Amino acid sequence: MIGQILSRTPTWVFALFAGLLAFGLMQARTRNVRRVPALALPAGMIALSLAGVQSSFGFAPLPVAAWAAALAVAALVGYARFRDERVRYDAHAKTYFVPGSWVPLAVIMAIFFAKYVYAVMNAMHAAVISTTLFVVGLSAVYGVLSGYFAARALNLIRLTRQV
Repeated sequence: MIGQILSRTPTWVFALFAGLLAFGLMQARTRNVRRVPALALPAGMIALSLAGVQSSFGFAPLPVAAWAAALAVAALVGYARFRDERVRYDAHAKTYFVPGSWVPLAVIMAIFFAKYVYAVMNAMHAAVISTTLFVVGLSAVYGVLSGYFAARALNLIRLTRQV
């Protein structure tokens, strides 16, 4: 069955997977990052997560509200509680010193696989995907995962403003 699923997966999905994997692996190494690229990854992952909600359920009020609420809670909790104190901002060079972490790779892959699993379930006409609990639950998962990136971006912006 897995072979059938993979053989019916469009080529662009594998390319997207490879690109996201590369971005995630880049996050695992310590580096100095300019402001725009440092904020581009969180923005891109938030957009990918919202695209997951839109492609799965449309911009209907319930899934969008579940996504936004979960994103907001995760972003605020992450911003307040899970700061990486090793991150530094150099105002002169306008760069962030960002220690490597495997967490971004895990979150990126979780967003990708949540979207992929939904697409497979949809192709298999799984009845569960139209239930309110599933719609709210998957939308909230997308929101929590992108909330991680929002919290990261907020903490970078906080560092910039402290200088």
